[in-house]
Amino acid sequence: MRILLLLALLLPPCVFAQDINLDLILAAREGRIDRVKSALMAGADVDGTNRKGKTALMGAVSFGNTQVVKYLLIDGANVNARDSNGYTALMNAALIGHEPIFRELFTQGADINAKGQDGTTALINATFSGQTEIVKLLLARGADPNVETLDKRTALHNAAYFGYHRIASMLIGRGADVNSADATGLTPLMSAAFYGHEEVVELLVAKGVDLLAETPTGVTALKNAIAANNDDIVDILESAVEEAEAAAKAEKSAQPADGAQQQAAAQ
Repeated sequence: MRILLLLALLLPPCVFAQDINLDLILAAREGRIDRVKSALMAGADVDGTNRKGKTALMGAVSFGNTQVVKYLLIDGANVNARDSNGYTALMNAALIGHEPIFRELFTQGADINAKGQDGTTALINATFSGQTEIVKLLLARGADPNVETLDKRTALHNAAYFGYHRIASMLIGRGADVNSADATGLTPLMSAAFYGHEEVVELLVAKGVDLLAETPTGVTALKNAIAANNDDIVDILESAVEEAEAAAKAEKSAQPADGAQQQAAAQ
């Protein structure tokens, strides 16, 4: 015991501070409110981090510990703190889909448009994991539906890739660009066509998507649907292309007639 006490006296204070901060983070992850309180009373930094930059608040959010989240926020935890990847607690809540925690973070001033180092936002995370209600809340509070990650993927890309029809509809209703192309040139329609998400394809077609868009390597939505043997989607796209071409021809043929009418009226 004396040896341990002597070693403790010789160790710098920062060692104990780091240990107690890690204790706080672990307790928050485990939902141990008693240990959280004890760690804070013992001097733990409420915004102390582990080697990945994670705080106790982030740990509590990631494991859905609502009571701990509320306690840490009351104790002054920084709701917009970022980990080593630039992610915030709100981004984690959006990915997991824990609505009560999401609402609590938002009430405490969480930045809904905060970006991680890869360009990810809470909205992009929510669309990735199909959190419909979180997406609805974010859009209602002004989240940008056209924000892009570093590889130029948007929330609509996620919705189309995974086939989240309702989410795609909400995003488009809030102004999402149906023709957005990622870094490889892929559009939401191309993804939906390849992965067989018929409802999303029909939605995008109805919203006036560019049916003939192609990547630098020549990939199109129709080619993707054919390659994946998604026959129903092939039929949808071929019909849509035919209708679009017929409409374009009709418009073009009507232009000379309109011009002649105008000229006759002028005489």
